[in-house]
Amino acid sequence: MLYTITAASLEVEDFAIELLIESDATFKDLHDLIRRTCGWGQHKPSTFYICDDRWHRERTIPESGYEYDTMDEVELGDLLEDEGQRMQYIFDPDGGRGLLLEVSHISYGKHIGEPTCRRSRGTAPELIIEKAAQAAASKEDLLAQLNAAALTDDDDELEPTDDELFDIEEIDLEGFDFTEG
Repeated sequence: MLYTITAASLEVEDFAIELLIESDATFKDLHDLIRRTCGWGQHKPSTFYICDDRWHRERTIPESGYEYDTMDEVELGDLLEDEGQRMQYIFDPDGGRGLLLEVSHISYGKHIGEPTCRRSRGTAPELIIEKAAQAAASKEDLLAQLNAAALTDDDDELEPTDDELFDIEEIDLEGFDFTEG
């Protein structure tokens, strides 16, 4: 069996893709096809949800995990049975961002080999996560540079001088309320 799966985004109105994939392909194969088609790199784990006709989630297929069968383990034909069947593909779990997918056509007796994108319209939603990861990497680089600079400073400068030392008897504790608890 050959599935034609249409995907659209709620955040980018003019975006839609039409994918061709065989029923014995796994959800991981569909995941990889979506990422290739949209030009996305790997980042946070994604999840498919099999939905009812009102987009309510009924079954979870994560990229990895212990509670559910994963994308590598489940073939499309195991869960996709009818034209019009709906799924969600969440590519940004933190932001709840994803694509809405629908089995728009099933061709019996046809085979294509490699999953492919038959049609594409518009521009895929931008992966903000990748920009955030780059910014985080920049912050990590900056912190590493600051730590390296701190370690190369003269240790003598970190020791207090006699002028900077204080006598505990000089501290006025009036106004401080210390309670034991």
